[in-house]
Amino acid sequence: MRVISSAVAGVLLAVGVMGVLPAAADTISRDTLSRKFLDYCVNTQYRAEGIDRNSMIDRCRKAAQAAMSQFEGNSFDAPSRSKLTGDQDKAIRAAIAAAFAGK
Repeated sequence: MRVISSAVAGVLLAVGVMGVLPAAADTISRDTLSRKFLDYCVNTQYRAEGIDRNSMIDRCRKAAQAAMSQFEGNSFDAPSRSKLTGDQDKAIRAAIAAAFAGK
């Protein structure tokens, strides 16, 4: 009984300490957002019909750069569950459309 009580006390102490710590910031760096844009572009364009796979990566890099040009600073809202925020999603979709307009 005493071992169980010690284990329960240890868990409660750990939970209490974790509750006191500040929450991790929900932001990502400029490099991370740029990479997320590039990944998003490659994932969507790879599945699209009629895309030249040889130039896809270069076009996706340009699309990621174009999307990043719409954002200032070095810290951005972190996408939830690997999805982009509304503004981020609009920016990369528009940049992809422009980069692949001529296919």
